[in-house]
Amino acid sequence: MKQIFAFFFLISSFGISQLHAQEGEEPRFPGCEDVSDYDCADMKMLQFLFSNLKHPQAAKDANVVGTVVASFTVTADGSITSPAVKEGLGHGCDEEVLRLINLMPKWIPGTDPEGNPIDMEWEIDVKFKN
Repeated sequence: MKQIFAFFFLISSFGISQLHAQEGEEPRFPGCEDVSDYDCADMKMLQFLFSNLKHPQAAKDANVVGTVVASFTVTADGSITSPAVKEGLGHGCDEEVLRLINLMPKWIPGTDPEGNPIDMEWEIDVKFKN
């Protein structure tokens, strides 16, 4: 059994992308037949992250706990680009979160109010706990 607890919270962020999300559609993690079912898409993303998360040994050894806040862009074609750590913990936790983001499959892209695919920035919080 893993000795970590990771909590992922997905939110859209920043200016224009957030305005488009309010009027259009937000991007969704793939894997659900009903594209309007955001709860299903969120659960699929959590399953993906939980099944791929590896708690860094350096963080375990140093008893590091806390949250890594990272952002990335879901492009108009669903690709994931520009992963970045906004608030890190060090001890390998930051790199692990970036690795997870880079492993993500293509998403269903967000759209503007007219239904056109757009780039949108997203943020996740990953909590590491012993």
